[in-house]
Amino acid sequence: MQREITKKTLLLDKRGKVARPGWARRMYYIYNRERARRNPVNLKEWNFYQLIKDRMVAQLTIGHVSYACNAAVTVLDLDTGERLLSWSSLRPFRLPALDRDPERPGVVEYRDGGYVLRFEVAEGKRLLDFGPEAGPGEYVVDGSSIHLELENDPDNEKMVIATPFEEGSHKFYLNYKENFYRVTGSVYLAGREDLSWDGASGVLDWGRGIWPYRHEWWWGNLSGQVDGADFGFNIGWGFGDLSHATENVYFYKRKAYKLGVLQVEREGGYMEPWRLRDVGGKLELRFRPVRDNYTENKLLMVNTHCNQVFGLFDGWAETEEGRVEFHDLLAFIEHAVNRW
Repeated sequence: MQREITKKTLLLDKRGKVARPGWARRMYYIYNRERARRNPVNLKEWNFYQLIKDRMVAQLTIGHVSYACNAAVTVLDLDTGERLLSWSSLRPFRLPALDRDPERPGVVEYRDGGYVLRFEVAEGKRLLDFGPEAGPGEYVVDGSSIHLELENDPDNEKMVIATPFEEGSHKFYLNYKENFYRVTGSVYLAGREDLSWDGASGVLDWGRGIWPYRHEWWWGNLSGQVDGADFGFNIGWGFGDLSHATENVYFYKRKAYKLGVLQVEREGGYMEPWRLRDVGGKLELRFRPVRDNYTENKLLMVNTHCNQVFGLFDGWAETEEGRVEFHDLLAFIEHAVNRW
């Protein structure tokens, strides 16, 4: 079953449970956080951007797990595995002011240790900025910093999903993923040549929810072009009750094509070839890994492990215009096992 939500609806009912589990092409869910039934340590919220330019990856995150907040910025060279820029901050007992709607104009900002990470949603664009503070709204331009502008197209269809957990539980997951295109801007690295990020593509992963303390997921996402047309996908499994809808969807010319369950085959470990097929015969993916961006964090109650495997995708997808074939598109699949 793939229940599609097509008009504005409250996420949580008066009991704090997901009122209408399902998926949507736009942000039709109203995140009424005040109805979330939680103890002080189990609400999780984050905004995560990942942008890929050639063989470079930029990742920017602001989020919290109720008892601690986190912000991080990474620029990764997939050819060498080197982290060209790496900054993170984890502060107990502090919550950042995060937005309730990823499409509404506004600012999310995190400051610590003389650095500021700032996400702004404005009319027709998103602005991502990171760097040392020189003063209110100012940055030191000769240090490592990031200044990017993303086209914000309201007509771009998304993957939005409201997922409950076990029956009778107040746990839920509201997730919004949008694949962006036409990025402009630069990454400035102290002591290195500045990197133009013009033409990069990527994804916003916006998540809100109350989950089990121990959990895991599989997630893959691609943004690219096929013969000059925008193409991408979002896939995911292993997390919550997916009987109402899955996270599996692909995009062609910014239109979403919904999928059900995927069959996944892997010949061995994370770095061996993968094959993924939609049981409905709409999509087939072949994945050749090139780099495992493994990360782990252990602090206080946080214990996270993630194998984020980047590689090249080949395959085909059925669209309204016929079958579209693609080759050597760079993207990732990750497997996370967490306690937080």
